[in-house]
Amino acid sequence: MNQRGVSKVLIITVIAGILIVGAGIGYWLGRGEEASPKEEPSDSQETNQNPQFDAPFVGDYFSFIPPTGWIQTHLPSTLVSYQNSREVQPKDSAAAKINFKSYFAVSFDKTSGQTLDEITKMVKKQLEGVAPAIKFLSTVDGTIGGQPAKLIEADLKMQDVNFKVIVAIAMKGDKYFNISNNTTAEKWPEYRDIFYNVLNSFEFKY
Repeated sequence: MNQRGVSKVLIITVIAGILIVGAGIGYWLGRGEEASPKEEPSDSQETNQNPQFDAPFVGDYFSFIPPTGWIQTHLPSTLVSYQNSREVQPKDSAAAKINFKSYFAVSFDKTSGQTLDEITKMVKKQLEGVAPAIKFLSTVDGTIGGQPAKLIEADLKMQDVNFKVIVAIAMKGDKYFNISNNTTAEKWPEYRDIFYNVLNSFEFKY
């Protein structure tokens, strides 16, 4: 896998995702299909059309249970993403000024024969390259949908907002899936269990 591929999968879902959500997700809702990857069908096109639901998301490659009341969006180059559109940030905070809403997004790429450890190292190096302020707090082994996974927790300051990021990388066959969970440091205690519940609900379909 080349550096460009990593950029498409990781940088858009973590870095650009923060910027896009802050700038207003509505713009991308109208352009999601145009901006999404063309190599594979997008899971987000096969879901319940009701924008708010508690039922599992079911796509081509996996299913999971989204948080109650979160709405499905479509960040560019992702298979599917959800945000808490009802979230209210503290008045006059930096997060409120950019209208940030906590979200998670799922994307994938080919492993190209690399191991999970190799992919994880490349992911972290690439993130450091585009976001020097990112601070990795922990990288632990885990499982997602019964498959080997790495869970990376990090802090990141952008646009005067202190963000908390969990990047989960799970391998299945010749693909790896990146699940990026993003909130503010202030909201982290509220969202930690929500994000991990989503990760624990993942099931692969192949």
